[in-house]
Amino acid sequence: MKRLGLPMKRFQCANCGQIIEVPQGVSKPANCPRCGAPAMMIHRLDKSPPRGRRGGRGGGPPWQRTPP
Repeated sequence: MKRLGLPMKRFQCANCGQIIEVPQGVSKPANCPRCGAPAMMIHRLDKSPPRGRRGGRGGGPPWQRTPP
């Protein structure tokens, strides 16, 4: 069930390989709908790298940054 205009998150069950899509803002499923594996066996597929306040353009204290 995919709704138009609503961003989706994708997870995969490490036990059976089932791809699970949930709307953005909804937490990870507690169990796999196919095999019933617990949430610790379900991993996010499309997670982007973490971005800090600077949007991933570097960080750390000013004295450790290299000038552009």
